[in-house]
Amino acid sequence: MSPSTAGRYLSLTWEMTKISILSAMEYRVSFLMQVVGMAVNDVALIGLWYIFFQRFPVVNGWTFSDSAALFAVTTVNFGLVMVFARGAREIARTIANGELDYYLAFPKNVLWHVCFGKTDLSAIGDFFFGLAIFFLSGHISVTKFALFMGIALLTALIFLNFMIITQSIAFFVGNFEDAAEQWFHALLGFTLYPQAAFGGVLKMVMLTVVPAFFISTIPARLVQHFSLTDVAWLMLYWIASSLLAVFIFYRGLRRYESGNLIGAKI
Repeated sequence: MSPSTAGRYLSLTWEMTKISILSAMEYRVSFLMQVVGMAVNDVALIGLWYIFFQRFPVVNGWTFSDSAALFAVTTVNFGLVMVFARGAREIARTIANGELDYYLAFPKNVLWHVCFGKTDLSAIGDFFFGLAIFFLSGHISVTKFALFMGIALLTALIFLNFMIITQSIAFFVGNFEDAAEQWFHALLGFTLYPQAAFGGVLKMVMLTVVPAFFISTIPARLVQHFSLTDVAWLMLYWIASSLLAVFIFYRGLRRYESGNLIGAKI
């Protein structure tokens, strides 16, 4: 994909998301309740860990400061994915219902349109919560903020690739919607817990099947202590997961059976 084409897709993605947000803001109370509700949920969760670390200040070398960095990166990358690419979480359902016909009728890239065609407005609360945690951590600079956002964006893309891969299994296995959703929640579960708690088999799972190590562990470490080696690992994993996600989706698309849907969405 050429830089000019990528730029057009980025511009179109932003416009589609902006329209969704502006449409939702017509019902401002509902919009605010969604955003605030998600932020309150995040506050309650990190509050529990704050109480825990008051009782046990260090767990296998892991402190509350580490957990705060973890929450900051994870909630921001989750917010970015769900605000801009909510459709990726519904690929399995879209396949099962034969609704890909709608996307196949457009000239734009099918995978891009499926992923970026929907928005989860409540995830805006996650995004701003993560930013708040980052700014409250202290010792903030323009350079550190740029690093934080760069890491969050890169891990958001890895998160997106994971959803595409697991959701696209529905092309090959029938009724995979619930299983794909369980994979999604498994990843969230691993990313929101102190990483020092996982070892042995669970750590191997985090490095392979559920890439929590690349979405939360390395990013949280990078926010506190920058390392070119860790950045290189993230970049390599993002490239590998991107290639795998595109391959599985389009390989599965060849097997897709039309739902013969007639109609148009406006």
